[in-house]
Amino acid sequence: MEQTILDISSDPVYQELLTNYPQFSAEAIETILQFNKVSSIINMRKEAVLNEHGLTHGRFHLLMLLKRQEPRHCLSPSELAKRTGVTRGTMTQFIDAIEKDGFVRRVEDPKDRRGMLVELTEKGEAKLKTLLPIHIQHLANYTKVLNSEERMMMIQIMLKMASTFKPMHETVKETQTDEVHEAAIS
Repeated sequence: MEQTILDISSDPVYQELLTNYPQFSAEAIETILQFNKVSSIINMRKEAVLNEHGLTHGRFHLLMLLKRQEPRHCLSPSELAKRTGVTRGTMTQFIDAIEKDGFVRRVEDPKDRRGMLVELTEKGEAKLKTLLPIHIQHLANYTKVLNSEERMMMIQIMLKMASTFKPMHETVKETQTDEVHEAAIS
């Protein structure tokens, strides 16, 4: 098993940063670094399982988005782009590729004859039916060393952290405003 403990107390790069920026807590930094390392390991393992089943994380995510849509399991390409955070052009390329695999198809939008929807196919549903039990088992295994109370505590901690995050578009605007403000001062 991969070692998940990071020792920033002996890492000269982090020690230099913490010395130069004493206002930042070493414990706070280490907490996020440990979380990030564990997240990376989980993501690598998840990607390996998906690859064994002929999918990437992005393709799996798209199939799951469609699966959640009732009753027809379909969304417009622009809605898929919005929900996945990619451009419409990128989503078009993505849909082209996954459509070749037979997991989705483009269909006419019954509400807008000029529009189209991306629909989960029977093959896509079958792929999810095969993969989801395996995926869920792996997810459960990642926290099997924790008891129920620890899992709930972890969920509460992550929700608490997430509640402090601003939406990405606000963060980008703040950064741009700060840059304009700094340019005006200098």
